[in-house]
Amino acid sequence: MLRFPRCIVVLLACVLAAGVAHAQWTWTPQTKRFTRMKKLPKETPELQIEFARGLMMQGDLRKAWDETSKFNDFYGDSDMADQNQFLRGEIRMKQRKWKDASKEFQHLLTTYPETALYNDAIKKQYEIGDFLYERGLKKVKHWWNPLRKRMLRRATETYAMVIQNQPFTPAAAEAQFKVGLCHEASKEYTEACFEYRRVLEDYKDSDWVDKACFGLATCYYKGSLPAPYDQTPSELAVRAIDDFIDRYPDDARVADLKQKRQEMRDKTATQRLQTARFHEKRREFESARIYYQLLVDQYADTASFKPAQAWLAAHPKNETKARAEITKLRELQ
Repeated sequence: MLRFPRCIVVLLACVLAAGVAHAQWTWTPQTKRFTRMKKLPKETPELQIEFARGLMMQGDLRKAWDETSKFNDFYGDSDMADQNQFLRGEIRMKQRKWKDASKEFQHLLTTYPETALYNDAIKKQYEIGDFLYERGLKKVKHWWNPLRKRMLRRATETYAMVIQNQPFTPAAAEAQFKVGLCHEASKEYTEACFEYRRVLEDYKDSDWVDKACFGLATCYYKGSLPAPYDQTPSELAVRAIDDFIDRYPDDARVADLKQKRQEMRDKTATQRLQTARFHEKRREFESARIYYQLLVDQYADTASFKPAQAWLAAHPKNETKARAEITKLRELQ
């Protein structure tokens, strides 16, 4: 067996390594540096985009993504950079990375505001938002709350991008309404009411006003509390329902809203009656009288009206004052 000196073995290894390195690295005039041949793009920006698109159509999404990154490295200043950016968004959609996809389209819109693909990118963002919303509705009954709301939250973020890109346009009006829908589906009724109100205030001439007006009324209704608690949401629900009925008196949903309105009125009146009786129990008759009188003056359509009317009849104002003075004297003694 032949034995070579160690120095010769090392020298041969270096020569072989240099040959391999030379095969991998080549000087390119475009970049003015040594570049690995494997990392070189196609000869023109058009061919590079078509190559990446072909990989995407074949289902090789990871390699397609790498080729769009290669385009940015070598042809980032070309007139076709916006098309490459749009393709990156499409690849992310194919990968079902919805949040990343919406960000890629957003990057296109902010970096290339004059692109001919502007409206197409907006449509893609809508498509992503609608998909996430529908998927969120399917998961809304899931017992694990963070998972249940994740898709709806991402849909909200996507719709917010559309509003930012085209403020005060019909597309933004629809997106604004859908933001409210997402919060309503997540049972975030306060946030939903805020977003619906923005439709009514910022897009009052849009086709989404009737839906937002109805959504506002129903969300105030859903967010109302039992009678012992603060009834501000119930009062807001009554106002929103009255507004909807004034705007759309012939709408098929008016009958159902009227029932909800009466329910809110009854809850509010019950809370007022409980407050009056609380003051009465503490022998604060003048404070009790204020609430009983309020029920008689403003809630004649509720079950709390008759008890309030009976109390006022049984406790004339002068008699109540006398009792209050007696109570104070007793407390002083």
